[in-house]
Amino acid sequence: MMNTQPNFTPAETALGGVLPHRRMEAWKWTDVRKTLKGGTGLTLVCEPHFEIPEGVNVSRETILPKTSVMGAIASRFALESIVINVPEGFKSTQVLRISNLEKGHASLCIKLAKGAVLHVEEVHKTSVSGFVNLDMQFDLAQGAKLTRTIFHHDHAETTRIATAHINAWADAEITQHTLSFGAALTRFETRVALLGANIKADIHGAYLLGDKRHVDMTSYIDFSNESAIVRQSVKGVVSDKARGVFQGKFHVRRPAQFTDAEMRHDALMLSDTCEIRAKPELEIYADDVACAHGNTIGALDESSLFYMRQRGIPLGQARSLLTQAFVADAFETMEEGAKEDFLTRISTWLEARL
Repeated sequence: MMNTQPNFTPAETALGGVLPHRRMEAWKWTDVRKTLKGGTGLTLVCEPHFEIPEGVNVSRETILPKTSVMGAIASRFALESIVINVPEGFKSTQVLRISNLEKGHASLCIKLAKGAVLHVEEVHKTSVSGFVNLDMQFDLAQGAKLTRTIFHHDHAETTRIATAHINAWADAEITQHTLSFGAALTRFETRVALLGANIKADIHGAYLLGDKRHVDMTSYIDFSNESAIVRQSVKGVVSDKARGVFQGKFHVRRPAQFTDAEMRHDALMLSDTCEIRAKPELEIYADDVACAHGNTIGALDESSLFYMRQRGIPLGQARSLLTQAFVADAFETMEEGAKEDFLTRISTWLEARL
């Protein structure tokens, strides 16, 4: 009799489902199945640590079925979703901080009521190897404003999948900045549904990778209403045998007239053995829009390096200064304190590498 059962790996058997692999178009450069070789330590439930602003409510709800591959796996083990409700008109100088995302599966849902303003700071960091699968949802009611700051630096043997679904209604604003130094395999996926009119979104990030680290920054922005303004810029710096991946797609539906959207990915290769894969896409059905995308992959400019060395700047320092200036563009719209923190981390990494 023919065996019709799927040929699961030990990790897939433990997780009870097929893991993303290179034959899936959306995951062709980020093979989770290949990275997760064993079946132990994969079914833990992650309990994040929160610093909650006063006036914000936290509860738990049963998770509804997820359609994404990793979301379905997360809901299979994290049976409840941690729900954070931000009341109408909420404004605070306090930041909602999320940390302790070190091992296991977690599901979070953050709901911003009408006119609410919230800054979320996420720290994705481990000191030991592990597997993390985080599924997040953000619901922004009319006029809500979300600022999301994401810092990531895992142990070299960690596998991390972090997926965010952002649903935004009329006049909402989204500002997101991500800084990643990678892991054995990392994927930060941001899926944004622009459901109302006059939404503004800035989705920016940078990855700096060495050794054999891997980062995949994937985004999908769905425009379904008019007059959205979206800017996306991702910068990459890759050395040694590391791999950087960028996948970005703007899907502009017919009702999304007067859309103004720009997407860019720019990356530097600092070695002959590193790898960068990029796939920016536009799918446009509306007539009256201004949409553009671009992608460049190259090396540091030799004439600029020569100019700096002629003025007494050592080669390593010159390479570091040029690279930091290149990456810093991705964080121009950040608040000054957070921006300075990111630039300091970038400088420290570059000084150690170059």
